[in-house]
Amino acid sequence: MKNKRNIFLMVIVLSIITLTACTKDNKKNQNSANKTEQNWQVKDSMNKVENTDKTASVNDMKANKNIHEANTTNTMTKIEIGREAFLGRLDNIQKEIDALPEKKDSDAGVTNAMRSYYGKSYDMYDRELNEIYALLKKQLSPETMKNLQTEQIKWIEHKEAEANKEASQYKGGTFEFVAYNSSLYNSTKKRCYELVNKYMTD
Repeated sequence: MKNKRNIFLMVIVLSIITLTACTKDNKKNQNSANKTEQNWQVKDSMNKVENTDKTASVNDMKANKNIHEANTTNTMTKIEIGREAFLGRLDNIQKEIDALPEKKDSDAGVTNAMRSYYGKSYDMYDRELNEIYALLKKQLSPETMKNLQTEQIKWIEHKEAEANKEASQYKGGTFEFVAYNSSLYNSTKKRCYELVNKYMTD
């Protein structure tokens, strides 16, 4: 009877020891899991901060670039485009004009040929002038462009006045429109070169 009682007590003691050991292991595992979770949370927070810093840095760079571009546009008095290339374009227009079929008769003094020749010559340089002006309008600063607009209006008025003055010398004659077209051609050609040389850089 005593032996059975002793065995029973030993079983109870062993059970208590086993439960105590399991409880300690569970606490260790739980503490380890908690520490791991905390470490991941810290890393995740650090990554978020780092990503936020990177995003802020990129946004700052973009903002600085936009500010620089805005300041550049607002202060640009000349455009960085090949002036020599544009001068070459103007020279090529003159070569095309010199190759017009009316050129020979115009040089010979045939009135109708002269009227047609100078009319076409004026149209070709006028188209180029409009392209130059449109390009300047896109890239020059607002203040510079405002001054150019005022200047251009005055130039147009002067161009028309000069053409009418030249034509008035032959009023009623067949040479009236020749003089008018010739004046427009020369004024417009000159203006193209003026704008390119004044507002474009190499």
